[in-house]
Amino acid sequence: MPRIVRFTHTASIKIDPNAPPGAPNAWPRDENGNLKVISICACGISAKFPFCDGAHKLCKEEEPGHVYEYDIQARAVVSKTPLPPEPPHEMPAESVQPDDQPGNPVKE
Repeated sequence: MPRIVRFTHTASIKIDPNAPPGAPNAWPRDENGNLKVISICACGISAKFPFCDGAHKLCKEEEPGHVYEYDIQARAVVSKTPLPPEPPHEMPAESVQPDDQPGNPVKE
């Protein structure tokens, strides 16, 4: 389902596997100092964006045909708005050519 997500960053977020442990841009490490697997947020509502914090579980309750807006800190839906119906996807008449028109392959 579609979601409204507000991003306030004005620069990229860099994750550096060579940064010293504890640095703000350091790659997460386990207790032995090995690089950990990380999950990147795809739902847009993680409080730890760009990292996943499990907030996507809230999205399982979303209904098709609505746009959702979330309060990320409160982990709550702020608004749920029905999507307008989509117009039919019809081809314009001038783009349809009968079989005997130039430009159409000959059928054998």
